[in-house]
This record gives sequence, C-alpha cells and structure tokens, in this order.
Amino acid sequence: MIEILLYALVIASWAFWIIAYLWVRAFFGQEPEESDYMPAVSILKPVKGLDVEAYENFASFCRQDYPRYELLFGVADADDPVIPVIQRLQKDFPEQAVRLTITPTRHMNRKASLLHALSAQAQHGVLVVNDSDMRVGPEYLRRVVAPLADKRVGLVSCLYRGCKPLTFTARLEALHMGVTFLPSVLVARRFLDMRFAMGATVALRRRDLVRIGGFAAVADYLADDFQLGVQISDLGLRVHLSRYIVDSILGPTTFREQWDRELRWIQCGRVSRPVEYPGMLLTFSTPVALILAVVSGFQPYALAALAGSLIVRWMTSWWVTAVTDNRALRKWLIWLPVRDLLSALVWAAGAVGRRVVWRGETYLLEPGGRLQPQASSTEGARIHLAAPMRDIVHAIDALLRHLYGIREFCHHPDCMFRLSTSQSEEDVTLADGTRIRRGERIGEIHLWNEFMPRMPEEGPDLAWARSFQRQLSFSLTRLAAHIQTNPQYRDIQAFRADNSFMGQYDLGPLERKVGRFGFEVVDDDGPSGLWERFGEFWENVYAWALVWAYNPGGLKGSGSWKLHRRHLWLSRATLLHKYGAAAAQDLDPEAGPSVAQGTGLTGYAGRQGR
Repeated sequence: MIEILLYALVIASWAFWIIAYLWVRAFFGQEPEESDYMPAVSILKPVKGLDVEAYENFASFCRQDYPRYELLFGVADADDPVIPVIQRLQKDFPEQAVRLTITPTRHMNRKASLLHALSAQAQHGVLVVNDSDMRVGPEYLRRVVAPLADKRVGLVSCLYRGCKPLTFTARLEALHMGVTFLPSVLVARRFLDMRFAMGATVALRRRDLVRIGGFAAVADYLADDFQLGVQISDLGLRVHLSRYIVDSILGPTTFREQWDRELRWIQCGRVSRPVEYPGMLLTFSTPVALILAVVSGFQPYALAALAGSLIVRWMTSWWVTAVTDNRALRKWLIWLPVRDLLSALVWAAGAVGRRVVWRGETYLLEPGGRLQPQASSTEGARIHLAAPMRDIVHAIDALLRHLYGIREFCHHPDCMFRLSTSQSEEDVTLADGTRIRRGERIGEIHLWNEFMPRMPEEGPDLAWARSFQRQLSFSLTRLAAHIQTNPQYRDIQAFRADNSFMGQYDLGPLERKVGRFGFEVVDDDGPSGLWERFGEFWENVYAWALVWAYNPGGLKGSGSWKLHRRHLWLSRATLLHKYGAAAAQDLDPEAGPSVAQGTGLTGYAGRQGR
C-alpha cells in the first residue's frame, strides 16, 4: 500500500510540474504592463550591512525611466558600513532625490520597523518597497506602478531570480528561486488566489496602507511582505503579480546561511498557511521517487519512476528558464536533483519547531507568523510545554476559519475581531426596533485569539479589564468603518457574537457591561437532544484547550470547566450611531497618524468557541 501511495504521489508530482510550466508560459506570454499612469513614487529601502555589489544594486534604482520619484534608505545603526555607500550614491546622482534616515527599530521585525519610519517621511502617495539585494532595469518603476491605475488593485508584487551566484550553495539557491519557487508561486496564484506578496517588490497606495494600520501592523511578523498581501486583500482589493522579474544578487553564501534562511522561510509558510503546507509534497518529484526506490528494494518500476522524475524536472526546468529569460541557470541544472533533495529536507525540518535565526538573532515563531525573542531557560521551558498544544489548536482554528469563511477585516494590533456571515437561526427583535427573521443574512463577530489582551496568571484584574474595553471600543470602530466601505455588507442589519465563558456568572452584570458598547444579550436555549449534547461536550473540550493554550489566566477562579453561552446582538443602526463618527475619521487618511502608527502586541488570549 505504501508503494502504491508513493507511486501515485510521483505521478501527481509529474502532473504538477507540467501544469506549472504551462502556466508559467501562459503568464509570461502576455503583454507587459504599460500605462500612462505614472504618479509620484517614494521608494523605501530598509538596509542593514553590505550586500554583494550593494552600490550597483542601489544605483539601478537611481536610473529609472520615470518622471518623479524619491529614494529613501533607512538604517538602524549609525555605524552601519552601508552608510558610506549611500552617501556615495547621493554624490554620484545629485539630480535624484536620495535621502538617508537613521532610526532605532522598535519592533521584532526590524525591516518593517524601518519601513514604518520611512513611510512617515515619504512625500508621495505611492510607495514601492524592495529588498536591499535587488537589482532592476530602467523600466522597473513604470511596470510595477502601472497596475495601480486599476482602483481594484491594492498591491503589486514581483517574482525574482537569483543572479551572480559565486559559491555552490548560492547556485543551489538560484536553482530554487528560478525553477522551483517561481513556478510554484504561479500555481498558488491560480489555485489559492493571489493573497500574498514577496519582498522583491511591494507597490501600494499610502491610503490603503493607512487603512490596515501602516507598516506597524506587520512589524511583529516574520513575513511582513506576505502579511501585507493578506491584509490588503482583506480590504477587498486585489494583489496583482507583475510580469517583471527582479534580479536578486546572491554573491557568495555558505551552507549554514542558506539553511537558516530557507528554514526560516519554510517555517513561516507553515504557520502562515498551515492548511497548504502538506501540499508542498507535490513539488518533491525526485525525493519521493527516491524513497519509492528504497522502499521497493530498487524494483525496476521504481527505478523507472525515479528516471521519469529526473526527466520531468530537467525538461520543465529547461523550458522555464527560457520563458523567464534565465538561461544562465541552465549550466547548473545538473545539480537540480541535489537541490530538490535539499528542499525536501528543509520542508521536513520546517514541519516541526518554532525556533528561527534571523540576522544572527534567535526568535520563537508564534502561530500566525509572529515573532518573539528567545525566552530565558525557565520561561522557555514553560513556553515549550504549551507550544505543541498551541500549534495543534492553531491548525484546527485555521481549518475552522476556512470552513466557516471567517476572515480578518483589520490587522491593526488593537483590533480583536474577525468577521463572517451566516443566516440567523432565530427570530430576534432588538431594542432599537431592528427585526431579524430566521434565515436572514447576518454578520458573525469572532474574537481573534492572538490580539486579545493576555490575562495575568492570577486571573483578570482591573488593568486587564481596561485594556479589554479599550480594544473592544477600537474593534467596533474598525468594524463600523469596514461595513461602510464594503458593499457586500450593505444588506446586513445586525451582527451576532457568541459570548462563551467558564464557571458560574450572574447574567445581570454581563448585560450591563456589554450594553455600554451597544450589545444586547440573548440566552442560548442550549442543546435539546443527545447529539447536540455530544457536540456541546466537545465544544467545551475545545474551549478549554483554547484557553489553556492562549490565555491560561482565564482558567483561574472559574470553578468549573463547563461552557456557558450567550448570544450578543448588535444592530447595524446602533453600531453606526455609536461608532460611525470615529470610523469616518479612521477612513480619512488626513485625519491623523493614530491608525498608521499602530501599537505593539497586546498579548494572546483564547476565544472560547469557534
């Protein structure tokens, strides 16, 4: 049976690579993006240290065939060796606006922290971000800005290819970029929608960046570029993949550097898109065929599958290098089987663990892709114990969100709501006269585990309650802003949240507390049959796991593990009446810096329910 499964996986992988090549050819066979839309642009480049050929990389952005743009560099250390290179650039290109900012970083992701500072100084309404090791041609800005002429496009990103590899490991990395990662992105674009971006290029409007909370909203994530794509998509805007390919200048790299970098990428992919992670097996034609050969005792059919895998990978890769104008890569295609085996090892290593090394510093990777510093030994042991349960709960939560269509509408760290739609299961008449009929479309509010304030270990206190109320008010304001700008919610007249808590509580204080925010409390009738009671039992188990994994302080003093449920209803009219004015201010990019600046993390908490 194992051999049959492996053989089926090998054949499926062949189909994957053939289809991937066909989509690469179709994608790059289209006409290049051209438009008369050329607004003034601010190019933001956060840098640290000297990359190989750094001057030429930077200079390529000073030679753009574009009417008006500025180039802003950001560094965190006044002694950074890259500063003289930037100063030389300013002397060599006096006609071009090149500015340097030295600012300390205040977030886990130093790149995003620098971008936050640079965006505050940028003078223009379109921002273009790219990594420090990228090199481009004179038409780059025209190509990547052109799609923003379409108001439905919120972000433009680019693929990249490895150039000038000077060591064997760098050549393996170039192979991965050119004939593994690039085709896989185009497959993901067709099957999974384009809800992600890549650091090679991120082009977006400043006003859309403000709506998601600025770069501060992604400054504690490892994959800030990926998160930008997700959050811009959640605004109802489209992420456009440009047909312009950026050159990544590799130079010399060591195996250790490459391993740490690729392991960091793959672990981030696992926590950001856990449902899709197993699907990467389809890219491992040669490794799977080799395992089949070993398992079968090197039977002729298994050796034929291995030979077939090598042929498919070499042929499709040869064709991809032609379509992407990357023929220089062909001289190293003989090493493609080694590259594929290394990719499989990285994938296997990335399936477990949360420790990542980035720029010489060690972090722990939280569910969703957030970073936290490596903990002390005592604290680290405590976190290590909770990590397996947290990872399992996060995977289940991601699956349930996908099944129930639960989406983020705001990624500001103070917003603790997610949103979905459903049909009302009952007739409800609210205090302001809003009437909801059974089967009518309503909004469902879900608490966001990672963004809720963390309870103290001894249980909730006054400081926690104040923090919770502040975030609740902010979240309702962002919800009001969201439903006013998205036509898909125009027919929704009420929102419901399932309030779930453990222990014995008096309903009166709950009604008074939530009433101040516009909610009305409706009792849940509870399960009426054996099957429903069975379902309630497992919901209680899952709720306990959520609290234990995310917010163990919530278990203190509960006195019972039984889950108590109340329906909280909020009419659209009440929401807009109480929070519409503040929401209108948030929607105005000129209203102030509060949304764009953002805040730090507020902790983790568990939603005791779905």
